Amino acid sequence: MKSLAVIVSGGSTNNLIQALTLLMAAVHGELRVRVLFRDEAVARLTPAKINAIELSPAYSGDVAGVTRRLKQHELLDVHKLCRDIKASGDVKYYVCSSSLAVWGLTREDLLPEIDEIRGLPTFLTEDVAGADHVLTF
Repeated sequence: MKSLAVIVSGGSTNNLIQALTLLMAAVHGELRVRVLFRDEAVARLTPAKINAIELSPAYSGDVAGVTRRLKQHELLDVHKLCRDIKASGDVKYYVCSSSLAVWGLTREDLLPEIDEIRGLPTFLTEDVAGADHVLTF
């Protein structure tokens, strides 16, 4: 089975949705997917923050319009997207241990869909090194 390793650093809603829609396509294409969330993305992986609308500057001038269109395309519930993607294929979600520490969060603060806390070196040697494709967001 071909594999995809993804590093998600950006924490804006539009960045997360961009990454998740790509993951959705990957699992439907029967790719094995491993994702490391780090930096700003980690702060969004809590039940309180996952569905908050926090758009990047490029989209922030039209929050109401972007929100309406995301809802129209059933992309507004980011937590549901995370769950659905995991349920659709061979997907593992990891959170970078150093980013978790920087944000002052613990494993217990995170969404239940997170499989493991993993250091960047481990992700690079175990997941990126053996992947057929690597993407970053």
